[in-house]
Amino acid sequence: MQAKTVAVRDGLPAVTDGPYLETKEFLSSFCLIDVESEQRALELAAKVPFASFRCVELWPVLHEAGAEM
Repeated sequence: MQAKTVAVRDGLPAVTDGPYLETKEFLSSFCLIDVESEQRALELAAKVPFASFRCVELWPVLHEAGAEM
């Protein structure tokens, strides 16, 4: 999985490969979730309350169990 952004527009989630927030635009928090698939992560991101007016960024967290080099 590459980094993606999710935004809800007209009630439907829109998934894109960017643009990403600049450091000065990033405000406060992050959530770390453990899910079975990228699709499930996208579904959860679309349910974030502010996704209807801002983008939610999804970034993969690699660890040795799932890392591919």
